[in-house]
Amino acid sequence: MKTKVSEPAVAYNNPYLQGLKNRIIASIDATTDEEKLQQCLELLYEDEMPCCFTEEELDEVIRHSEASGNASEEEVNAFFMRWGH
Repeated sequence: MKTKVSEPAVAYNNPYLQGLKNRIIASIDATTDEEKLQQCLELLYEDEMPCCFTEEELDEVIRHSEASGNASEEEVNAFFMRWGH
């Protein structure tokens, strides 16, 4: 017996997603830099995720992270606070 699998629609129709869209629209409306807007448009249509590390740099970051041990609860909370969560 095969079961059809689909992603839940709820994940895409929630207040957080709408709020994110609203913040993006507000940022776009406030921007007058044509080059920045073009970069944003291109980013939305990219097939790959943009990356700020080369493979070698990412490997080094991962090695460093694995060697550094566990984060304290305070460090984890501080990290999430930087992103507004």
